Formats: sequence, C-alpha cells, structure tokens
Amino acid sequence: MVALKYLKIENFRGFDSLEIDGLSKLNLFVGKNNSGKTSILEALFLLTGMSNPLLSNNINSFRGLTFSSAKQLKYLFHNLSLSNIPSFYARFDDTSERWLNIEARNNQNKIYNGASSASVPEIDGIDLNFATKTRHHQKKSYKSFLTFANSDSVINHQIPADYEENLYATFVSAVVKDGPETLVRFAEIVKRKGGDSILQALKMFDDNIEGIQPLNDGIYFNQKNIAELVPSNIMGDGIRRFLNIVTAATEKQNAFILIDEIENGLHFSAYKWLWKSLLAFSEQNNVQLFITTHNIETLASLKSVLEEPKFENMQDFSKVFNIAKTKNAGFQIYKYSFEGFKDAIEYETEIRN
Repeated sequence: MVALKYLKIENFRGFDSLEIDGLSKLNLFVGKNNSGKTSILEALFLLTGMSNPLLSNNINSFRGLTFSSAKQLKYLFHNLSLSNIPSFYARFDDTSERWLNIEARNNQNKIYNGASSASVPEIDGIDLNFATKTRHHQKKSYKSFLTFANSDSVINHQIPADYEENLYATFVSAVVKDGPETLVRFAEIVKRKGGDSILQALKMFDDNIEGIQPLNDGIYFNQKNIAELVPSNIMGDGIRRFLNIVTAATEKQNAFILIDEIENGLHFSAYKWLWKSLLAFSEQNNVQLFITTHNIETLASLKSVLEEPKFENMQDFSKVFNIAKTKNAGFQIYKYSFEGFKDAIEYETEIRN
C-alpha cells in the first residue's frame, strides 16, 4: 500500500502550524489534554477523503456535536477566525503528494479570501480546494463545496465528477457507541468469510463468547449458558469498543485506520489482547495505523506485545509522537522509536508531556 510519511497542518483547530515527519506503519500520538492529538487524526481523515466536503461536517459530529449547522464549520478555523484558512499537505512513500485548503463562504458564494471575520457575513458553507501529484504526472487541482440554508440545514454539496479517490480511511472516534458503522463493517467481513478471525479475537477478550452474528437490527452474541442471542448494546462498553476497533482494522486492505483514545471503554487488562489483535490484523490487511492515547498503561502493554517473538518484526515500524506546545516555538513534535519509548517506560520517564 501507499503509506503516509509526512504531514503538515496549518490553521486547523488549535494548530497554527504543525509538521510531522517519519510516520511509519504504527503511529501513536501522545500529549497533554487539548494538545491537538484528535485534530491530527481529523486532518488525516480530511486529507484521505479530500474530495468529500461532508467530512468537514462529520468530524464535528465525532466530537459529540449532534446537529449540523454552518456555524459549526467555524470550529475548523484556527482561533475561530475565518481569515485563518485551514491547509493540509501530505507526502507518501511512493513520492505522491496531496494538498487541501478550506475556505469559508456565504450564501452569495462569496469567498472570504482572508478577510477578517468582523468585516464579512457569517459563514454559510465552505469551499474545498484540493490537488494531487503523482510521480511522472503534473499536479492536478480540483474544487468541491458544501453550503447550508439559513445556517442550519445542508442544502447542497458537490464532488467533482472527474476526481476518483484512491485512498480509504476509517475513523474510530473516542465515543463508545453502537453505531451502524460497526454492523456494516462486520457484515462485509462476514461476506468475505472473515468472521471467524473476529470471533477468535473476541474470545481472547471474553471466553464466554461462542458466536457472533450480524442481523438487520444489529450485532448479536451467542454466549455460554444463555438460551437467546444477546444484542451488542447489552454487552458493555468494553466488548463494543473492542469490536469497533478490530472490525475497522479488518474491513479493508491497504487502508488508513484512525483510532482516537484507543483505551476508552476498556479495562487495562484488555489492552494486551487488543494490541495483539490490532497488530495481527494490520499486518494481514496491510493497513497503516494512527492512534491517540493519554494512558501510560496502553503504551506499556504495547511495549510488552512488541517484545513477543510473534510481533518483534513490528518494532522498527512503531513510532510514538509527543505533541507539545512550547512557549517560544509553538507546537513541536518529539519522535520516539520503539527503543526510545521502551526505555522511557522502563525508566519511568514521562513522554506524554
């Protein structure tokens, strides 16, 4: 698969500017609360689906904003200023590149073009200007847009007909929920006769599980000593979170898997089984992982799993990135190889600040 190696983010959410180089197959992002870990995943999600303007609205819903409105699009802009145009750049290991910037607009289709938010009407939509370049080909530019009516209902969006997206990403939000996306993913896996691998992973998590079935109204479990199938929303946060993550890593090959706050909903005793399943599925399906965490036990469990003979080959492809906001130099990235974060954990050196 094509793998992301370098990412640059400007004027997005809390970031004025951030560069991340040396991305690998397994990438963990750590840092203090409100350091921008989730924003990195959101930037990646926008870039990998950059022709689709609805993603700009979707990433707000990942944060729990349950209604759509044009005003919420303002949260994409650094310091909520429409003159701060969010822009993104990515470079991949096959030398391909992609660019994306987001401009605010009003219902007269007037682009803000860097004007101060005090001198222009309220935001009614956005324009997405994006471009790609591959080896031996010229840079190609495109545009899509999203507009709202009365600032509170989507009325139109457009994706250019001459652009075909060749990247695929799945975003697993930090919220533990029974969303339809897990059912859809698992149903697709079952169609490919891959359900047994998911079942075996779940049995490591809970040995009372004897079967799992995707039905029209949800996912159901067959448990020991229970006469009827049990719906997933009765099973508890841990098993639902586990299932959401492993189906994301198994649904597609050659994909980008973005997992926010991976430990949410899980007891620390489950971390080891989750890492084993996730690493095995990532190798099997050749996916690139981008994961945020603020939990030192999560990192310690990963270290332990990577030291096992079965997963030692993943050590060189595992990186930890600490996002820190410095007083004089703004946001900075501190990168740790496997040996670096292994030593930090063993010597109890804090790498999350």
